[in-house]
Amino acid sequence: MRVPLLDLLDDEVDVTPGRYTASSAEPSGVELAKSWGELGNSLADLADHVQYLSGLGLDAETPQTTASVGELVKAGALTLRAGQQPSDAAASPRESAVPLLTVPDLLMDGTPSGLLSADSAHVTVTEGDVVVAGVVRAFKAWVHEGPPMALGPQLYALRVDPEKLDAYFLAGCLRAPANGRQAGTHASSSSRVDIRRLQVLQLPLKPARREAPQVTSWRPRGT
Repeated sequence: MRVPLLDLLDDEVDVTPGRYTASSAEPSGVELAKSWGELGNSLADLADHVQYLSGLGLDAETPQTTASVGELVKAGALTLRAGQQPSDAAASPRESAVPLLTVPDLLMDGTPSGLLSADSAHVTVTEGDVVVAGVVRAFKAWVHEGPPMALGPQLYALRVDPEKLDAYFLAGCLRAPANGRQAGTHASSSSRVDIRRLQVLQLPLKPARREAPQVTSWRPRGT
């Protein structure tokens, strides 16, 4: 028998969804104390970053000079390598293998989906290299952390000269809104980004290194 819902609504019938949701337990005093400690550490780190940023002396009326990735390559501050389509899809169990990162992986969860023979990997990044996704729909830049990883098409590896440039500062500049807008001006979401035209702020190396920890924190999972 079907009964209209309105006929059930009275003081004794509860049809609200709250009765079916699990009630979460209140956090303990230990958990609260831990969370406050973590918040205090985050605020202290933020205060340090504010102090460093205020010391840069950036003036809104003074235009900041920038250099393109192509100019930095010519100056010897970094090297640029382009990932390529691998010749074989996977490595055999007897071969030494490295994870293979592709653009479709970035569009999913950032976890490399394949393995590639180390000998057949055209471009392999190691810890400290900057990786740039050179396609509009997945445009990103980050410092690689972890074991070696091979790059597929439309992914680029930038290896800096530590005496001339800081990798974390470079990754942060490449992800700046201005570069994002430049990457988004292409005809379609599948268009390639001209990596050599991306701009990097010119700062003395010491301040750039001090700002490095806060400029970027993204990296693919599983690497």
